[in-house]
Amino acid sequence: MSALGVTRLALKENRNRIALLLGFAGLFVLSGFVTRVLAGSPEGHVEFDQLMMLGGYPVISAVLLLGWLLGRYPLIAALVLTSGIISRDRQQGYLRIYSVRPGSRIGLYAQRFAVMAGCAFILSALLLPLFDVLMLGKWAGAGTLLLIYSHVIVYASLTTLLSVWLRHDAWIALGLGITAMVWHAMARAGILDTAPPIIRELITFVLPPQGALFAIEQAYGAEQPIPAAAVLYATAYAIVALIAAAVFLRDVEH
Repeated sequence: MSALGVTRLALKENRNRIALLLGFAGLFVLSGFVTRVLAGSPEGHVEFDQLMMLGGYPVISAVLLLGWLLGRYPLIAALVLTSGIISRDRQQGYLRIYSVRPGSRIGLYAQRFAVMAGCAFILSALLLPLFDVLMLGKWAGAGTLLLIYSHVIVYASLTTLLSVWLRHDAWIALGLGITAMVWHAMARAGILDTAPPIIRELITFVLPPQGALFAIEQAYGAEQPIPAAAVLYATAYAIVALIAAAVFLRDVEH
């Protein structure tokens, strides 16, 4: 199948998921627009003092929570669009059919991965800058795209690797992501200092690279240059996961 054919088929198969993500993004945009109307300043950004007068701390907390959820949108989009990317075919028997047809099955799934990860990136790249413009009157520039890229590439590749064996790949990837957040918080607090270094480093390596993602988020939030080392580490994690997925997928085919 041609690359164009794979793209069309992947988009058609996932059109409902894409529609749901678009609806989810629409809620963010609507929330940002309403907040801007209610508490916008002449300078073109939302004034927290006006929000305080409108609803006090609950409203401020809601807006901050909205901003935090917005930063998780690339992660959510990656999980939703790559969920079942391989396991769905294995469950329905298509993987066995692909194994006896000419052509590279790994190449087919690589194209699907590229389409779905690219779609997650595009949706996020449309939403985050628009929300920033509504709330802050400007967007954070290329740092936004690097933030989106890092989350999408990490969680899309992790879900794809898990999908080689497991059905609930996206849920497990989400669980590993939450575990990585907790693990990283414990490490920063010094709680893991007494753990054996080899075990500590092994678990940190296997879990999603929350340290790198956290460094990117911090730089993004502070409007500082995104650390290149963190982006490269997230990319390296994704590459290792995808190579592992390709190797194990070849074994599954046979």
